[in-house]
Amino acid sequence: MTLITRLAPLAVLLATGCNDVEVPAGCHLHGDELHCDDNHGLATTVVLTFTPTAGGEALTFTWSDPEDDGDPLVVDIVLPDGSDDDQHEARAYTLGIEVLNELEDPTEDVTVEIADQAEVHQFFFTGSAVVGPASDSPNAVISQAYADADENGLPLGLENTIETVDRGSGELTITLRHMPAEDGSPVKTADLAEQVASDGFGDIGGGNDIDVDFNIEVE
Repeated sequence: MTLITRLAPLAVLLATGCNDVEVPAGCHLHGDELHCDDNHGLATTVVLTFTPTAGGEALTFTWSDPEDDGDPLVVDIVLPDGSDDDQHEARAYTLGIEVLNELEDPTEDVTVEIADQAEVHQFFFTGSAVVGPASDSPNAVISQAYADADENGLPLGLENTIETVDRGSGELTITLRHMPAEDGSPVKTADLAEQVASDGFGDIGGGNDIDVDFNIEVE
């Protein structure tokens, strides 16, 4: 399934002088200016950048629906492993995720908004191609580990460590979950990825902001 939706709005209180100013849902502050528009927070493009940790050229792959019409353009992920022969050898990459709204002019970098609201967001990596905190696929060709965290020390997923596990192909699903507090209690906890691995997304609170599929091959 491929799905990309508007980032769920989060009202925040910002101190300005001696007064607290509430930012309305669907709006954001840019410096001291409040901006509100229909397209703000809409994510139309997900950019994945894999950079070999041992050095070498970064590889970029995209999922994009620039017209927001449900007909995305997806660039398949192809990752070389660490060997030049028939024997598989693992290669490690850092994976950075960038989220854009191309319906804005100029293009809006939604990644900043996700990072600012890290305490109520988390990326999850699932599918037949991946083994990691949220997925235990027996046929995985890559492994995933979080390389960043929010201010509470809980994983976010804008930055990750990826390692090739075997040659082959499969599907990688990247999901961004929005999890605001419920009844004053935080929904985002340390073991959410493990809950997804064992019971799926129905076992955790919140809703999906982004849910995109990539085909991936390790060669």
